[in-house]
Amino acid sequence: MSTLLWSLAKENPWPGLALASLNLVVALSLVGLSLLLGVTISLLAWLHAFVDRVAMPKRRQYMPSASGRTADERSWIASKGLQRGGRAQ
Repeated sequence: MSTLLWSLAKENPWPGLALASLNLVVALSLVGLSLLLGVTISLLAWLHAFVDRVAMPKRRQYMPSASGRTADERSWIASKGLQRGGRAQ
């Protein structure tokens, strides 16, 4: 079988060259697409982290919990959440 393919390639090399260049174009397209997807995902992750960082309050205050825990077992409650009218749980 390889002898038949070799003889066909020696007679007319253009189909083999076309297939090789098509393979190269497809491979480069897939590499470019994967790089673009990776950059997009990393930008979205950075944006998500940036928005979460901006939304965090500057200062936190200790508030005792209403669950009957001792004074040593206090929970952190964001002061911004209390400004919005949220209740400590």
